Amino acid sequence: MLNTKYIDQDNLFELIIFQGYKNLVFYWNFAKGMVNTKSEIQDLLKQNRIQNIYGVSEGLKGFSQAFSSEPITNFRYFLTSYFKFTIYEMCSGVKIILLSNISDQTDYSETLKEVYTNYLEIIKRNPFYVHGEPLDNPLFIEKITDIFEPFQKKK
Repeated sequence: MLNTKYIDQDNLFELIIFQGYKNLVFYWNFAKGMVNTKSEIQDLLKQNRIQNIYGVSEGLKGFSQAFSSEPITNFRYFLTSYFKFTIYEMCSGVKIILLSNISDQTDYSETLKEVYTNYLEIIKRNPFYVHGEPLDNPLFIEKITDIFEPFQKKK
């Protein structure tokens, strides 16, 4: 049964980017703002909730593969009675996770692919970027803001 308590909330809750095993490099709570300093990221990683989000992404992939008659190459999303969990994962270990409102019927797969494209263009091709450091590049943050602005409810 759909939990109507969350229907009137914003469409987007959180955007999370991991590089490799539990390496959180970007976090945006759409209601509270971005977290992009190293100390803020480290504080988030201490929270069980962030660790659980990573674990859920791994567990769902394994669960889907175990119960599928064909190999699953890319698990896209699942719904709960509270939120929609959309994931875009690359073989390089980058996971982009978006938590959104269950009332939002948008398929964010292409949107997360666009986030990844910007990640490649702005972050990975930057010779000064150190792998595993927070994604605090102003151009990257501007692009991500532009990508998600149309999906946010206007107040």
